[in-house]
Amino acid sequence: MRITLLVIMTMIVVGLGSCNHSRNMYTSPAFAAAAKHHKTIAILPFDVQVGLRPNQMRKLTPEQLYALELQHGRAVQSAFQIHFLNKVNKDGEKVAVQDVNVTNTILKEHDIQPEEIPNYLPAELAQMLGVDAVLVGSLTTEKPVSTAVAAAVAIYTFLYTPYVGGAGPTNSGNTMMRIYDGASGDLLWSYDKALSRGIGSDTHNIIKAITRKATRQIPYAKMK
Repeated sequence: MRITLLVIMTMIVVGLGSCNHSRNMYTSPAFAAAAKHHKTIAILPFDVQVGLRPNQMRKLTPEQLYALELQHGRAVQSAFQIHFLNKVNKDGEKVAVQDVNVTNTILKEHDIQPEEIPNYLPAELAQMLGVDAVLVGSLTTEKPVSTAVAAAVAIYTFLYTPYVGGAGPTNSGNTMMRIYDGASGDLLWSYDKALSRGIGSDTHNIIKAITRKATRQIPYAKMK
């Protein structure tokens, strides 16, 4: 009976999952005036730090971890490009997006890695890439607890704290995004978000959720 109850409750909390998030956003009063002169924006690869479980970390060398983080950084960059085109430019092109392959090729020619991007002024990056604005960002994912532990905690929460809904988060992420004017280097838009996902989530789900939510807030979409 106890085993049956455990299985049933696990199925319930897995179905419920969770999605807790917090957000801080800023749009410069000068955004509209500056954006009128933006023909092309470049989305740079994100600087990503991936949190893994101890058993996963033991299987990776520092070089393999760096390669994994580089891969995720490019995944966020590509996902953001797609969402930008689908959301921001849905009803007509507000600003063209430089293909990420072109962006990355130019950065490679200048021997610039994602973690080194903050060492350059936004105006320098824009001039280097030949664009009118740049979007830079970072993503950090926290070490997730195992599904078994998360399920046990969620069942306990469901049984003994009935006023707290949803399963405990097993993966979470924090992202920072900035859009800078290429000519002046001024900050035009800032978006900081923390998001946690429920049982069964992974870094891919975090990336998908964050990029989808962020692109909805980019003020280019409100331009006529």
